[in-house]
Amino acid sequence: MKVNLYFIFISLLVFLFGGSLGSFYKVFVERRESGEDFLFSRSHCDSCKKTLSFYEMIPVFSYIFLRGKCSSCGEKIERENFYLEVLTSLLALLVFMRYKISLETLIVIFILIIAFFIGIIDYKTGYIYNIELIILLFFVVIYKIFVLGGLINSLKYSLGMGLIFFLIYFASKMMGLGDVYYSLIMGLLANDLYEAFVLFRDSFISAGLISLILILLKKKTFKDSIAFGPFMTVAIIIFLICR
Repeated sequence: MKVNLYFIFISLLVFLFGGSLGSFYKVFVERRESGEDFLFSRSHCDSCKKTLSFYEMIPVFSYIFLRGKCSSCGEKIERENFYLEVLTSLLALLVFMRYKISLETLIVIFILIIAFFIGIIDYKTGYIYNIELIILLFFVVIYKIFVLGGLINSLKYSLGMGLIFFLIYFASKMMGLGDVYYSLIMGLLANDLYEAFVLFRDSFISAGLISLILILLKKKTFKDSIAFGPFMTVAIIIFLICR
């Protein structure tokens, strides 16, 4: 059995790239909330404030190598950091498996990781922030123009999707305006009516299935509300990886 070492090497780089983006974005979110300088302050231990060395910032593997603890003070590193790095690394790897070495791979990785964090933040806080939506919109526009070759045709699906979500928001208040804005960007990914329908359908199917699981696990009740952003994220991930 022959092993393609080049493919393994590129896959590892993509895996690490995805984890690095995930780790980078998590730091950005945390420092935005705390007010700490993001651009010029180096990564450090949250407990002892020791500046992290290069090997301590390698996504996924550094956590395993350090056994989940700071090398200086021994304080446990949040497992959430590790899980987020694993998930974003796997997302990037799935995109690479789907699109191979291409500009499309790079742009789709950015789109999915930003969408992933929009879903995570919405689930934890109930808010979808404008900065994430603007960054996501930027990469989606780049994707449509430079990879798929056109943007104008998708505008009608974007507006249609946004109108439907706005009517749901206006009539029931079951969603927030952040969901409406997010749906406009989600609709922009569609190239035809069927793809717009698939994105819309999958967001509600995932909402129903995941809500049912949470109720069965007694994490939620029928009276509880749940953020809808994560389900649009699920629909976008499925769409871009399986299209």
